Amino acid sequence: AAEIGVMYPDVEVVKARPTPASALGGATAELVATPAPLTITLPQVRLVTVEIRDVAENQLVTSIEILSPINKREPHLRKYRQKSERLRQAQVHLLEIDLLRRGARVWEFAGIPNKPYIIALTRAATSHVEIWPLGLVDVLPRLPIPLRAPDKDAVLDLQAAFTSVYDEAYYALSIDYSATPPPPDFAESDLSWIRNMVSSRTS
Repeated sequence: AAEIGVMYPDVEVVKARPTPASALGGATAELVATPAPLTITLPQVRLVTVEIRDVAENQLVTSIEILSPINKREPHLRKYRQKSERLRQAQVHLLEIDLLRRGARVWEFAGIPNKPYIIALTRAATSHVEIWPLGLVDVLPRLPIPLRAPDKDAVLDLQAAFTSVYDEAYYALSIDYSATPPPPDFAESDLSWIRNMVSSRTS
């Protein structure tokens, strides 16, 4: 006869023994949790960075910074500027995307146009910054994404990416476009454009 070895089941059902009532603080009393004397709302902070690295050497080549509201106010504004400077000193390409109207502008470069949205690209080992100033009605640009030589720049179609995220997240269902826009105030020409857009989508 063939030898029968020890067999172990793939699934086992175990019935736990009931915990004695005495271990729960009483024979019949139902335990009630002590309510916390203080409740604090945690800040909702999302800092978004996209990194492009050289896989062979695990070196950071390009950093894409998508600015959040916390980047544009102190004390985080100063910390963000220090981080940006460290990236430049480390010869890392730096693409910064600011699509927020509120808060202080993170750049201190002279000559930047007074536009609500700014995109800045600082290439490694250069002394200049490429700037895309944008208004509310402007189409978002196709941005060059520097890579390591001899590779050519990749291209990020920011408008297509923005539209894709908007559609997939169903923002059209969660945003009340009939409400008054949040501060800072829009120029009258922008408000007129907003009204026309809302009217065309609701009619």
